[in-house]
This record gives sequence, structure tokens and C-alpha cells, in this order.
Amino acid sequence: MKVGFDIDVSKKDASSGKHKFLIRLSKEFLKRGIRVVDKKPDVFLMLPGSKGRKDAKVNVLRLDGLILNTRWDYKNKNKNILRSIHKSDAIIYQGKFCKKAYHKFLNVKKNNEIIISNGASPEEFLERSPKNYFLANCKWRPHKRLKQIVESFLLALEKGMDAELVVTGNPDYKINHHKVKFVGWQNSKNLKNLLSNAIASMHLTWLDWCPNAMVEAIVSRCPIIYSKSGGHIELGYQSGIGITDVQWDFKPVDLYSPPKLDIEEVSKSMMIIKENNMVLKEKKEIFIETIADKYIDYFRILLK
Repeated sequence: MKVGFDIDVSKKDASSGKHKFLIRLSKEFLKRGIRVVDKKPDVFLMLPGSKGRKDAKVNVLRLDGLILNTRWDYKNKNKNILRSIHKSDAIIYQGKFCKKAYHKFLNVKKNNEIIISNGASPEEFLERSPKNYFLANCKWRPHKRLKQIVESFLLALEKGMDAELVVTGNPDYKINHHKVKFVGWQNSKNLKNLLSNAIASMHLTWLDWCPNAMVEAIVSRCPIIYSKSGGHIELGYQSGIGITDVQWDFKPVDLYSPPKLDIEEVSKSMMIIKENNMVLKEKKEIFIETIADKYIDYFRILLK
């Protein structure tokens, strides 16, 4: 089988979470004897906005988040996604929430649809060796709720918890506190160490889909504290502690003014995980090896 990708998967560094996932996926394909090609693929794996390939036998669209933010021109932005959907022969959704959102918000339905989540390999990460900090690793925007992560952490400190909070990336909220460390963008090697040593990883976004940062934390067996909304619910199950959140009604919304979380609940969860030294079991269903096999099996069905 020959598979084409909508990005250059030969690059070592990824510019986004979806690019990182596709690079992982292509490597697994090669291990299984699947050829990654630029011309005349049997299957072309499209991304939203793609027109597909006329020289492909089958065009398969991998859908992540749709555009629902009223601060943007969401109708026109979604038209580009809809064009890709119409050009495709089949759709791969990242999760149940993702599929439901497209069906309800954009009235999308195709005969050939499947749900396959993102994945990562446990071989990418180090053995767990928890130190004394929580990790907040994200591409920060208002709905990612960094401010509430920090507020919850500070509340836990007031209640007697002794720990630090390490924040990666470019923060959209910052304070000067000796227990909160803003360390900027980190390469893969540093992230391995951070995940290995973290007490838990914080994922409190409102309406995320299948975030790679969350997948990586779970596969590395770092416990997570996650908001129970969007795709987090299915991904985070049995991987840490879920925080009560507001559910989306599948209508346009001001995404950058997310509902407030109960920081008491978040701070309590941080203290519970620290005090109990929570240990995660392997979650093989999101190992990249498992995910690659699902992709290949689906491709074979489509090519029959």
C-alpha cells in the first residue's frame, strides 16, 4: 500500500500537534511496510482545507476541530472544511465528541466514517520519576484556562500543599511567584523529562478535541487533571481526575470567554494526586502502534 500525506512527514520538527501526530503515524506505516509517497498514492490522507489528490485511489480526510468561535469569521472558515469533506471519500474523526460536533454543527454525514484518536509511543518517554511540580504544557489561548490553572495552584498552596507549577510555551497569563516557573517553549527531549518528573499534567481547556499534549501525558503515564468537556472526557477516562465543566450546546460560542471552573475542585484534585502518588496503567488503545494499525485496517477496507 502507498500512502500520501498532506504535509512533509520527513521533517523531524513539527509545527503543530497534528503535524507531530502525522509524523509519528508515517513512521509506524514505514515499519509495517507501507510506502509513504509523493505521487500516485493508494490513499491520500487529507487535512481540513485540502482539495485531495486526483491521482489517489482514495482521499481520506482526517478531521480535528471545527471552527465555532464567534470572534472569528467561523462560517467562511468552516466553508473550507466543508469543501474538503465534499472532496473526500471518507472521514476519520479524532473522537466521539469530534464526530458529534461535525454532525450537529455542520450537518456533516458521510457513508464512510470512522473514529480513530491521536496516539504516541511509550518508547518516546522516560520511566516515571516524580519530583515536586505540576506541569502545564500547552499552546496557550484564553480557552486553555492558564489563569485558572495558576489560581487553582495558588489556592492549593494556601491550603498547605508544597509543590511548584511549571508552565511551558508562550503564556497568555503571567504572575511573579517563586513557586510558578515559566520556562518557555521546550524541545522534545526536555518535555520527556518534564513529563517523567511531573506530579501531574494540567489540561483544563474548554472544548478541546483530542489534544496531543494530553495524549502524550497519558502515554508517558503522567496522571492528568482534566476538564470534563469536549473530547477530554473520552480521552481522560481512568487517566487522572476530571473536573466538572459546562457542556457545549453545539451552537456558535465566544470560545475565548470560557465558563469558569471551580478552582476549589481543581486545587483539591491537585492535592489528592500529590498525596496519593497516583500511578497510571498503560493505555494501549492510544499507543501509536495501535492507532497506526487502525488506520491501515480502515484504508484496506476503503481500497477493496
